[in-house]
Formats: sequence, structure tokens, C-alpha cells
Amino acid sequence: MTRAFGVLLRRELGAILFSPIAYVTFVLLYLVNGFSFQFVLEVVSQNGSMQNFTIMQFFFGTFFYWIVVLVSIPILTMRLFSEEYRAGTIELLLTAPVTDWDVVLSKFFSQVLFYLGLWLPTLLYLAIFQWLTKNQIPVNWGPLLLTYAMVLLVGMFYLSIGVFTSALTKNQVIAAFSSFAIIVLIFFSGFLNIGSTDSAFQEFIRYIGALEHMQTFARGIFDTRPVVFYLSFTALFLILTQQVMTMRRLKS
Repeated sequence: MTRAFGVLLRRELGAILFSPIAYVTFVLLYLVNGFSFQFVLEVVSQNGSMQNFTIMQFFFGTFFYWIVVLVSIPILTMRLFSEEYRAGTIELLLTAPVTDWDVVLSKFFSQVLFYLGLWLPTLLYLAIFQWLTKNQIPVNWGPLLLTYAMVLLVGMFYLSIGVFTSALTKNQVIAAFSSFAIIVLIFFSGFLNIGSTDSAFQEFIRYIGALEHMQTFARGIFDTRPVVFYLSFTALFLILTQQVMTMRRLKS
């Protein structure tokens, strides 16, 4: 990265702040999260005990959370390169004194920062839960921090896929659909071990299963294998994106 990275990062963050898609996504996300949190509270009140689980383990293990992630990330990333192609501004970037990595990483990290901004406010749900229970249930910070670490790792991986698919086409709809298809395929591959008796295959599926990773970290168990998996494949898709940019630079 060069000094141009900071300039491009601020440019991308500014584009997010002026994008109506970002605000619509934020509002819809927290509408869904509100229903999700209400559902979690009802489950907790019916069970009457939180000895074996944390409130955030329930929250990030719900169907609502994964639907929000699977749908929102393709929408957020579809315009990154596709809009540059459509508006013709990609030629300015390719001829400017910036590297391909400056362009790719600025777009990627702008989305990571916005993604963090989407999910960090969910800590308010924990504060609300503590207030409702009058702090009768102590906060277990270890599982809580590991849960948010997994939220970040999964988000970075899926965002890198969205960045890559956006670099492939100038059509935003195609970019969004392509990243959604890849993300959904990877996510649901984590359920392929259901009914399987092959121990090696089950172990492989557990290695790539996002839901399994989230549950493991939410229980306070730190496993380096998911960390290596998500960081490695995040790097892979960013490298692929950089290669796409390099080929476009050579063509131009």
C-alpha cells in the first residue's frame, strides 16, 4: 500500500456515506435485528435459564442474522467496481499514480469499516438485556468477544467475495447475484454432513461450516482453524480481484 491508499479509502467511505443503499441497508438490517432480538428474548424467557448459553450466542445463531448477512453483503458490494465501470471512472483510477492493491484494498476496507459500523451497535441489545434482567446474569466477556471476532471474520470473507464479483462485471445486478450465489453455496455447504457417516467428510464440513464456527466461538472456545480458513480465503479473493484489475490495466 502507498499514501494513495488513505486518499482512496476516504473516497470510498465518502461514497458510502452519500449512498442511499447504505442507509436503506442499515434501516432494514435493524428492523430485522429488532425482530430477531425479540425472538431471542422470548426463547430466553420460556427457557428461564442462561447457564449454558449467552444472549449473543442466541442472537448470532438465529436464522434472522444469517439471512441479513447473506442478503446485505451482495447489495453493499455490488457497486464497488461495477459503478466505476458504468460511469467510466475506472480509467481514471487505472491511469492515476496508484497501485492495483491501493484500489482493491481501499474498496475492501471501506466495506469492512462500514460492516463493523453495522454490527457494533448490536452491543446495545446486550445492554438492554442486562437492564431487563437487572444484571442478574453476569456478562461473559470471553465468549462475547470471540463471537464478535467471528462476525468480523465471516464478514471479511463474504465481503471479499463481493469485491471480486463486482470487479468482474459492470452490471451491478449480475455482481450482486453472483456474490450471493457463491456466498449461499459456501454457507449451505456447512450442512452437507447431515446424515453422513464418513468421519473425514464430517470433519471437513465442520472446517468450512460458518454456523458451526459461530457456535464454537460463542461458547468461548477459540479454534485457530476457522481463523486460518477465513483469512486465507479472504486473501485469495482479494488476490483474484487484484489480478482482474491488473488485466484491465494491461488492456487499457
